[in-house]
Amino acid sequence: MPFSLALVAALSLLALAGAGSASAATCPSFKVLHDDKIGAVVLPAGSYEVTTEEFQGKGISCQEAARLFARFLQDWDGKLPSGWLARAQGSGKASFSRPSIPENPAGFSVSRTGGEGGGNSELGKLCPSAFTVNAGSDVGPLYFAKGQYLLYIPARSGITCRRASVLFTRFLGAPGGMLPDPWQVKTQTATFFKPAHPLRSAFRVEPANGV
Repeated sequence: MPFSLALVAALSLLALAGAGSASAATCPSFKVLHDDKIGAVVLPAGSYEVTTEEFQGKGISCQEAARLFARFLQDWDGKLPSGWLARAQGSGKASFSRPSIPENPAGFSVSRTGGEGGGNSELGKLCPSAFTVNAGSDVGPLYFAKGQYLLYIPARSGITCRRASVLFTRFLGAPGGMLPDPWQVKTQTATFFKPAHPLRSAFRVEPANGV
């Protein structure tokens, strides 16, 4: 076989081998309910295509990617859990990976496809009106700077938007920033809840301009 043909054949085999080691799958669309940020990643409201990545047979499912993306959008300080890192690729585009786990580096990426509105059971219900914090206040271990905030009602919570607004006002005015008993807060997502009914009695607070 001539050298040039042998080289082409070898390169073809390498290409096939590479294709077998990494692949991607497109998942059902995901709704981002308001203009958001995850660290340096800018995510305008709208529909997003989620693509999972697989490396040498290892990866995550579409369901897990949607759960993780929702969790990252809820993050209070932009520091993602479990070694995940967000990489901005332009407005409405980002990739998420765990380089700290070299044996399974596969992650997922998101890309805005357009459109606004709609619901998202992963994120819960977005209350229609922004909440204004007039003066910076401590609430438990969290500090809420002066500005606009959004209130979310988790999917299984029975709290109304009006009730969440009343409760948050009460928390901001509590002496010494102490949460009134029995309320507690998840510091990674600024989710307020009652331990006796952590799903039924809960609401979440997020800066209007994202984290």
